[in-house]
Amino acid sequence: MPPPAAAIFSLLLIVTGIAKLRRPNDTARALAAMHLPFPGLLTRLVAIAEVAIGVGALVVGTPILFAAQALLYALFLVWVATALAKGVPIASCGCLGREDTPPYAGHLILNVVGVFASVGAAITGTISVEGILEVVASLVLVAVGTALAWTVLDEGARISALVTK
Repeated sequence: MPPPAAAIFSLLLIVTGIAKLRRPNDTARALAAMHLPFPGLLTRLVAIAEVAIGVGALVVGTPILFAAQALLYALFLVWVATALAKGVPIASCGCLGREDTPPYAGHLILNVVGVFASVGAAITGTISVEGILEVVASLVLVAVGTALAWTVLDEGARISALVTK
């Protein structure tokens, strides 16, 4: 089992990647608004990478997978920072695969934490888990942390949208 903080970000990648695969249009529109080439294809490639890296980091937990996870969060950080700095008028940053989640400062913070948690896991490696209770406790912590991270993205974006209107 990976360190809980890194595992939260692994599971968040899986959830957001699946959301993009299920509803790629909003993410593709956000990519097109930033003038990136092939937004539909790029959306699917990013989503597949999110799911694959998230599952790999969560299940296998090698330093290389955590480094790849850190790279994804660093790219997301650059994406959100660029969208905010340029004031790109998009209804969605694309992270949740749906409208009404515009980029806001909370995305930046969450991505910075994702980078640091993932780099930390890449450096320290996985933690050996002793006993089934520790595994269950870790999984509960990961699930709760992921739900909280999703809520920060979702509700924070909605509040930010209301404030900026």
